[in-house]
Order: sequence, then structure tokens, then C-alpha cells
Amino acid sequence: MEDKWVFLYGGQGAQVPGMGLDFARAFPEESYYNVSYCSEEELEFLLDPEFAQLDETRFVQLALTVFSLTITRVLQQAGIKADAALGLSAGEFPALATAGVYTDEAVLEIIRRRADLMSRRMEQRRLDGFADGMMVVLGLQEEDLGQHLNRYPDLSLANKNSETQMAVSGTIAELELLQKDVLAAGARRAIFLEVEGSYHSKVFEEDVPELRAVLLQHEAGKAEIDLPLNLLGTCAEQLPEPTLRTEMYADVMSRQMANPTRLDDCFTYLLERGYKNFIEIAPKAVLSPLLRRRDRKLNLYHISDLESVKEVKNRARHES
Repeated sequence: MEDKWVFLYGGQGAQVPGMGLDFARAFPEESYYNVSYCSEEELEFLLDPEFAQLDETRFVQLALTVFSLTITRVLQQAGIKADAALGLSAGEFPALATAGVYTDEAVLEIIRRRADLMSRRMEQRRLDGFADGMMVVLGLQEEDLGQHLNRYPDLSLANKNSETQMAVSGTIAELELLQKDVLAAGARRAIFLEVEGSYHSKVFEEDVPELRAVLLQHEAGKAEIDLPLNLLGTCAEQLPEPTLRTEMYADVMSRQMANPTRLDDCFTYLLERGYKNFIEIAPKAVLSPLLRRRDRKLNLYHISDLESVKEVKNRARHES
């Protein structure tokens, strides 16, 4: 696997305003920053370095997806092809496109609908008087954290990023109680995240059927490369029958919105298969630092700007 590449795609939190501007100018033919893929209104906020609302779900999911698809095409045009792909949360959708499960156009449509559903749900929660959030717990195993979560009905595991780094979603009131519990139980830290709501939690269960219906409108192809999925922590079964395959991906990718992402298990899947070269495609590196803690001998690259694209291209030429 020395000459094999894994493309990594970050989720919300990896964004920077105007992150696609340089790429849109430097790679006009490869860019998704044009009216063939985005509306004029969308292009205004996607390419604006001063856009102050990019952290909001209704904007950031599309922004990360357009960025990811553009850089992926830039790499592919340079002869650098993914042998495996992994995305976190919203980043899983460009990974699906890279693997050939959905077309790029389908992924853009799906992510727009997903972002809209989630944004409306969070707004309704606020109108109903709920204050939701997320907290990262460091230093406890999943089983130990689960024993504390059992005491709080409004809380649930949201992300397993490593053996001892997990995110919890739910109401702020119960998160504050959990924070005291886990620190008393030996957790090193319990840190609140600056997020709009309780991502990957039961809050979004009511929206799963609608997202599933959106996904069913797009036929799912067989994954052409290794593609461990957040919900499973491993690859999905490669069903040969198109209708069953489309239904399976619709089930998994709609439920992902309301269930924990098992990023650490996905890492294990890839590492056990011998992958050594990883390219994280995101303005801010989130996934590669976690991988570095797993194995310091891995070759980890991060594409966030034009200079980092050159670095990866040079390395690929050296490898070949």
C-alpha cells in the first residue's frame, strides 16, 4: 500500500471564509465554483473572504462540499487518484462522490437538502425553548462514558474520534451535569464546542425519513474504492442489484445524521489494510492530526491552499 492514496474530507469546523477563491481562480476548468454547479447567490458567499455566517450549517455544508469536490478534481487531473476515501459527517458526501457511489451533481443536491433539514430542525428547537450543544470528553473509554450517558436521557454519543476522545450531544443543561460527572470519574478534560446544535443525535431522528427520500432519488453505484462509512465503522456490503444498493446507501446516509460517527473505527479499517499515504482535503486539518496519534510513521498531507497542492503533486511525482 506504499503507493496507495487515501483522500480524507473534513466536516463542519474545518471551514474558512473564502476558502475556495484561490482555487476557483487557479483551476477554472476543474472548479465547481461556477454557475454549472452553484447559483449566483451561492457563489457570493462561497467566495467571500469576509462572509461572517459561514459557520452556520445552511452555508458551511455546501461550502465544504464544493471545496472538496474541486480539490479532488484538481488532484485527479494531476494523476493522483484515491484508492480509498473517508469523510467525517458532511465530509462523507464528497467521499461518496470520490468512490463513485453518487455523482458530483447528486452529492451537491443531497448536501443542500441535508443542510436545510438540519438548519430548520435546529431553528425549531430554539423556538421551542431548547438549548442544545456538544461537548468533547477526553480520557475515558467508550464503555466508561456510556455508563454516565445512561443517566441522562437527552444526551447521546455523537462522535468517536479515538479510543479516548469522544463527543457528546444533547441539551446544555444535561451536558453541564455530565461534565461534572466525567471529570470526577477521571476524564482529563470535558470541553464545550462552539456549535449550533446537538449534531449526530436523536434530535434529528424526525428528519431521517425525509433525507432518505432525497437519497432515494439518486441511484447509488458500487463503491470503486475502499470507503468505510461513519455509521458502520467499516465498508458497506457491495450489493450487485442497483435498487437494493440505492436503498442501502439511503438508509445508512440518512441515519448518519441522527447517529454517532465512528471515525476511529474507520481509521482502524484503513490502517489494518496497510494504507500509509493520506491527503486531508479541508481548510483546517482535523482528521490527519488524529491519525498522527495512531501512527507517527504515516505519510500525512493537508491541502488547504495552492502551495499545499504543489507539495502533494511533487510528492506524487517522487513516489511514481
